[in-house]
Amino acid sequence: MKFSIKDIVLVAACISIVFVQEQILSFLPNIQLTVLLLVLFSKKLGFVKTSIIIVIHTLLDCLITGSLNLYYFPFMVLGWLSIPLICCTFFKKTNSSLILGTVGIIGSLIFSWIFIIPNILVANSTVNLSIITYYLIADLPFEAILACSSFLSIIWLYNHCSKAFDVVLNKFYN
Repeated sequence: MKFSIKDIVLVAACISIVFVQEQILSFLPNIQLTVLLLVLFSKKLGFVKTSIIIVIHTLLDCLITGSLNLYYFPFMVLGWLSIPLICCTFFKKTNSSLILGTVGIIGSLIFSWIFIIPNILVANSTVNLSIITYYLIADLPFEAILACSSFLSIIWLYNHCSKAFDVVLNKFYN
């Protein structure tokens, strides 16, 4: 795939938006607009551009939070990539905010559950039902917050953001 200067500028702007909103909302545990934005970018820009946004955003996020290491970074990227993967395959033709809100819940849970793997690696434990159970119980309230905030932000804001982003894309590329 060949990228124009406009594509690079657009991807950079999207990275900035995702990064800045996450930093602004960082005082609220797992309440963010990241899932909404990844769903929006997946539907409007496609899998490749959204994947680039995810990788660079995750790299910046890990650098800022000090969590850039081989235990967490690849799993964080994989977790976030589940959203454009789902949006650009199974729900490619879907624009219903209610269905996309459900995709947001699924993506949030996949993102959360994928962290079981690095947590087991960090604990130097074998896959053990009690470790997984403990992790899920400890993380369950935060998973629920992320899933609910993702669902609500998508059903409330997706259609408005989609229309606004279409205007930006039309002016930007014309």
